[in-house]
Amino acid sequence: MSRLVSARIALLDNQIVDCHRLPIGRADDLEIELGGGVPRITALLIGSQPLGDRIGGHLGRAMAAVSARLRRGAEDDGPPAIPVSSIRDLEPLIELDLELDDLPNVAALEQWLAAHFVERLPGSGDASE
Repeated sequence: MSRLVSARIALLDNQIVDCHRLPIGRADDLEIELGGGVPRITALLIGSQPLGDRIGGHLGRAMAAVSARLRRGAEDDGPPAIPVSSIRDLEPLIELDLELDDLPNVAALEQWLAAHFVERLPGSGDASE
């Protein structure tokens, strides 16, 4: 099903959550397909690389360059992308029909920190321990 929405209002900078309403990030930019007449949004881009590209100027270029350099070695060189086909609802949050674990390139740093570092901090476990 195709739906017409204002990308600026319904998508850009809005909070993205997984199917369990766990925060994933914000829609920092959009991937748009230009072929075939009317442009179509194909993916939500998240992270400091697409945000820096969108901001532009010296600061934006620096953000994008640092982010791209830190992502070097990932499966692809582009920023993390979430296909619009996985969007379940747009209001009040961009709710996906996927789990965060189904998006390996999305929030990779946060997932790694949670698995390797946060669990070792005092007080990060069960409160009854």
